Amino acid sequence: MESREKPLEIDLLIPDEDSLISNQNQIEKELILEEIMSEMDSGNDFSIYTLIKAIGFLLVSVFIFGIKIHFSNQVYMLSRDITTLKIERDFLSEQNQILKMKLEHEKFKSDILDEIF
Repeated sequence: MESREKPLEIDLLIPDEDSLISNQNQIEKELILEEIMSEMDSGNDFSIYTLIKAIGFLLVSVFIFGIKIHFSNQVYMLSRDITTLKIERDFLSEQNQILKMKLEHEKFKSDILDEIF
């Protein structure tokens, strides 16, 4: 009788699916990191032209904001002057009313004194 032999078990080191995915993710991460590093290295070129552009942009910005601040300051000063003039006008208007009342009082007094004499 033939004895049935047990099948041979071959223990091969076949990675499971999770380790394959993690290895693939690691490789992708390294590729992305290399790409980013190469892009960062290519951006290190600094030229005088770039410096001049940056200074020019800064000067234009300061000029524009300086003009805005100047006009805002002028509007504020004019507004303050207008408010001062309105206060003076109101004060003079009230003095005018008081003087008119005094004038009417003096006219009335004069008319009464003329009638008496």
